[in-house]
Amino acid sequence: MSDEGLSARLDREPAQVECKICRHRQWLSAATGRCDQCSSDIELFESREAAVTALDQLSREGRVAFLVDAGKGLFGVVANRKFGGGR
Repeated sequence: MSDEGLSARLDREPAQVECKICRHRQWLSAATGRCDQCSSDIELFESREAAVTALDQLSREGRVAFLVDAGKGLFGVVANRKFGGGR
């Protein structure tokens, strides 16, 4: 499914992701977002493989990141905030 397909799916039915950094449960109606409590970056994927690839990239950048099962066939990657220099 494309990003448009994921966006449409999340518009219809937001996904709940638990932030592994602060344990806040966050509802996302878009493929990317931030934790309302600690501002960690959250990105949703429709395949575990795509999520693991994103997780590996964040780890190479020195970011603390976690893979989470968001249910309903979705996988989330939660990463600590990045300070300075934009996203």
